[in-house]
Amino acid sequence: MAERWTAAQVNSLAPDAPSQKAGAKLGIPGPWSGTGYQHSGRLLWGDCKGSGSKPYQVTVSVADSDTAYQCTCPSRKFPCKHALGLLLLWSAGTVAETETLPDRVEAWSADRRDRAEKSAARSAAKAEKVAADPEGAAKRAAQRAERIGNGLADLDRWLTDQIAAGISDSATLSLTAARSSSRDRWPDAVLAEFARLHLLCQAWSRLTDLPPAMQDTVRRRVGISVDTDAVRRDGERVSDRWHVLGTRDRAADKLTERRVWLRGAESGRIAMLLAFGAMQQAPALALPVGAVYRAEMAFHSEALPLRAQMESSEIDLDRDIAAPGGGTLHTAADEFAAALAVDPWQEGWPVVIAGAVPDRRGELADAEGGRVPLICEETALWRLLAVSGGHPVTVFGDYTDAGFEPLTVWSEDTVVAL
Repeated sequence: MAERWTAAQVNSLAPDAPSQKAGAKLGIPGPWSGTGYQHSGRLLWGDCKGSGSKPYQVTVSVADSDTAYQCTCPSRKFPCKHALGLLLLWSAGTVAETETLPDRVEAWSADRRDRAEKSAARSAAKAEKVAADPEGAAKRAAQRAERIGNGLADLDRWLTDQIAAGISDSATLSLTAARSSSRDRWPDAVLAEFARLHLLCQAWSRLTDLPPAMQDTVRRRVGISVDTDAVRRDGERVSDRWHVLGTRDRAADKLTERRVWLRGAESGRIAMLLAFGAMQQAPALALPVGAVYRAEMAFHSEALPLRAQMESSEIDLDRDIAAPGGGTLHTAADEFAAALAVDPWQEGWPVVIAGAVPDRRGELADAEGGRVPLICEETALWRLLAVSGGHPVTVFGDYTDAGFEPLTVWSEDTVVAL
């Protein structure tokens, strides 16, 4: 039976520190009216008094692995402070349960079900089309592969020309990005990126000579999407109790990319869930950091199987949020090196560091004396320092060749998303 979330797990969903603080102010009964919670549908709703004459109507789905929000406020943050406040009110046990849904909540839930059914129908129709005309599907796939091959060949020639002519005066966007992120080391960063691109071009030209799993990796790296139905049908399945380690949102073009990392309690496997949201919309995937799910993961076929899809799941929350077991920075470096040996385009590796102490210089030290630079915004660094208070903490993040990007920190019974 699914339980209510803890306040820490609700706070982990906040898009930033100001939203978390504003949500906490609304996590009391005062501004709320018409609240309710339907356990069978895992639906939560309420009206929050605002500055206008009409209250903001808030609706939240807290279904396992299917969290979603709706609020009539004009905020572009997801979840907004009103959704966070309602979730905090619910986590405190002050929202009464009922099986009767308001009309607006019923309409919202029905619309979400309808969209999910239409999406499933489109996937089924696509699969039927491929099954009905396998020769046509194979022909279209071959044509696409030829276009990709031609494009990569052009890219490889461009890379060769850049190296031959020298890269100091290049005005490409890739160089600009590398300069801004690597400061004085931008030539090294550019050459490393060029090398990875060249390797990818060469791998595509020799695709049929590679092992099947590496072929799938190369296809994904060049941008060929994976059929989710095929993953459900053919992917490796692992059932476990999955601990949500951390999440990260990044804006890409007109989309928001959300990555969620989990680790199996028994298998020790790391799973990375990926979701996208359109402009000004949150990705549908929202798992509270620190939560534990009894779930089955279907892993994508790759040389380094990390990406997965969460199938049947049931949240299994522990009121005492325990920090996950972690290793040292030396262990993290070894794990990242092993990952690169398998997938040379891997930009980082998710790791948990135990006994870590951050400092104001922007470095992270472990119990063995190892140190790495921290890659994060100043606000995230100060939050990490505040939680640590100079004492050892457990930190989850992405270990890269440039340093460590912290995403979550545990201290005693507190978990904070950075």
